[in-house]
Amino acid sequence: MTDRTHVATKKPVLALKPLSAPGNSFSGLFSSHIDDAHFERVSFEWEHLGRGRYDIVVFHWPTEFFRPASRKATLKLLGLMLLDKLRHGTKFVWVVHNLEPHDGGGTRSDLTTYLFLKLLDGAILLSEHSRQEMRRLYPSTESLATLVTVHGRYESSIEPPRDSILAERRNKLLFFGLIRDYKNVERLVAEARKVTTDPFALTVLGRCGDGELERRIRAAAGDDGRISLDIRDAFVSDEELERVIDANDAVVLPYRNILNSGVALHSLARNKPILAPRIGSLPELQQTVGGDWVHLFDGDISAEVLETFFAALAKCTAPRPDLSPFDWHRIGSDVTRFLQSL
Repeated sequence: MTDRTHVATKKPVLALKPLSAPGNSFSGLFSSHIDDAHFERVSFEWEHLGRGRYDIVVFHWPTEFFRPASRKATLKLLGLMLLDKLRHGTKFVWVVHNLEPHDGGGTRSDLTTYLFLKLLDGAILLSEHSRQEMRRLYPSTESLATLVTVHGRYESSIEPPRDSILAERRNKLLFFGLIRDYKNVERLVAEARKVTTDPFALTVLGRCGDGELERRIRAAAGDDGRISLDIRDAFVSDEELERVIDANDAVVLPYRNILNSGVALHSLARNKPILAPRIGSLPELQQTVGGDWVHLFDGDISAEVLETFFAALAKCTAPRPDLSPFDWHRIGSDVTRFLQSL
């Protein structure tokens, strides 16, 4: 009797890949706000796949299925996922940060992508635009159970952010995050050299694993003393990153391609306006937060775009954005209910 009662009240095992990750606090915030009264949260391990260990598996960045380093090895993983579904009733969920990897991984594989999507029981999307694009690119997901939520705000690691004060702004612009080709940092730096607004400064802070790209960025910056390049081999700690964000007036996202942006939410959480392209989910973010905080441009980043941004900042007197729609507690409740419904 005791054993049967224990089995009946045992919480479903929810495996998250990853449960948390260095250099990106999103996954840790996401997992920690899922109600542990309903699930036993654990870190996903590949070796447990196919053994009935998990009731639900949540994938954040499933690069191995979209761009497998080895299609044969990935097909084996997909077979183990199917085995868990058939024998244990395991549910698989994708948190859609990107609709396909920007770079990294191996060769694009339509077969493993299709099979991964067919094995899914649900998708969690961070904007309505993401859902529309997922269904457009992957018609097989049309009937997939979905939750549309938002990218939660980042919580302070050191101290609450200071208000944005107009009189203290000196057009100090920051780019931060992983430096990849699609993020267009080389172009940003080249255009920054053409800026005539005075005062002006640009800081680039982030990790870059591409030596050739780093060389091109440094060449584009030349000897312009207004441009500071802090390009590293390791991740920047949350505490140092927040200090750097606080020391600047605004953040620029010069990306050529984007779906959702943690950089945007991290910047806004530190009371910093952002400049970003009018693509992906950023128009939805602007509608929610307002044009004083989310400034969008068309086309490519340019000196003219930067100077127009500085002129707009000079008219903004609001001390902080309203980020209440991005509260993690509400997101966590929505995600918990969605996972329970599968």
